[in-house]
Amino acid sequence: MVDFIAALLMAIFQGIIEWLPISSEGQLSLLFVNFYDIDELEAVTLALLLHIGTMISVLWVFRSDFREMADLNAKITEVTLIATLGTIITAVPIVLIFKNYWEQWTHILSIPADLLFTMIVGILLVLTGLILTSQPEQGTRELKSVTQKEALILGMAQGIAALPGISRSGMTITVLLFVGLTQRDALRISFIISVPAVLGAMILEFILSGFSIQPNALIIGTIIFPYILLIFTIFITAVIGIITMRSLLQLKTLPYDKFCIIFGTGTILLAILLFIIWIVC
Repeated sequence: MVDFIAALLMAIFQGIIEWLPISSEGQLSLLFVNFYDIDELEAVTLALLLHIGTMISVLWVFRSDFREMADLNAKITEVTLIATLGTIITAVPIVLIFKNYWEQWTHILSIPADLLFTMIVGILLVLTGLILTSQPEQGTRELKSVTQKEALILGMAQGIAALPGISRSGMTITVLLFVGLTQRDALRISFIISVPAVLGAMILEFILSGFSIQPNALIIGTIIFPYILLIFTIFITAVIGIITMRSLLQLKTLPYDKFCIIFGTGTILLAILLFIIWIVC
């Protein structure tokens, strides 16, 4: 069962790092695995659940854009729908493979699951950082100029981030900057298309893991999350997410690549330390 301290820590962590290109899903999962001794698949489930709070942040900050989506002919509606389709194309196979084969892989390799998980997340973070180093300076294009092909590629890039350790915001913002959008519009689009992606991820997670609505708690797989803690966590995550998002929108540039490489290198070093401990013990 999730306790109050863990819930508060998760809320603060998610509210801040969701918008940074360091894979909040990967970082939260590592936190759960290495400090709370939670199973890797359960850790990913918990990390996904925390995204509800940051999804609310996006809905609030960009509420005018979501009201505009009532017009099916609006450009933001077209981009979001096509990007969501692209996300489904890449994310669903990745999630199914990860869910179905993770335990088999760890058994074949005879390596502790938490150690392998930590190393993979670190490597993927560094890989994301290296990809980001090649991103161009921000361009001059705006949302209205995004083509359907670009929206589909954007969504497929977002879907790849279903892997813990691949940064969703890093991947999507890089694609948008590559095609010449301004940083503000790149951030705006990246935030907005995260909403249907989070909803879809949660629905898929509920289907794959199973869930039960009890009088006092929500149960997903084997995770028990009391309602009062769930509401508290989502609320704190949403508030911190709004503050962080608005702050980022005011910045002219962000060192996305450095964030990923630093966090990825730190994660790999953690995995090496865990490996040494495992051998010694």
